[in-house]
Amino acid sequence: MKTKILSLIIILLVCVNCTLKTNTEQEKKKMMQTDLDFSNRSVEVGSHQAFIEYAADDVALLKPNSYPIVGIEALKQSYIGKSDSTYKLTWKPSYAKIAKSGELGYTYGIWEVEILVGENKGKTSQGTYATVWQKNEKGEWKFVLDTGNDGLKPESNEQ
Repeated sequence: MKTKILSLIIILLVCVNCTLKTNTEQEKKKMMQTDLDFSNRSVEVGSHQAFIEYAADDVALLKPNSYPIVGIEALKQSYIGKSDSTYKLTWKPSYAKIAKSGELGYTYGIWEVEILVGENKGKTSQGTYATVWQKNEKGEWKFVLDTGNDGLKPESNEQ
């Protein structure tokens, strides 16, 4: 009888563990799609608003020549008095990796800024970025850390 009960407990634990496992490939796709949606939102409402909408409350933003911006309120404050209407910021993730738990991951890729006004209208610059994502209690991916580098030269087909 004890053996049957022990066997039943083991089977139940295995079944519970199987149902609790996260489909990491599916979550990785969702995280990458969130990164793309974030970029699209940047075009729709401006980069400042998009960064605020997709940031976790405990976000950290690392910008060149600046101390880290930590927390959603600090992020909002950092945009006061600054315009994002003279440029368009977009990006595309090229890679993503996710933890086995399915709750934390990162993306990296290429960003591009296009100047929309003035004598440099139409000019673009590119760089690389990395974003760390965390799934919140609602199951939404929010970024907890973002950073990027500029100065990426356009690819050339010449050898």
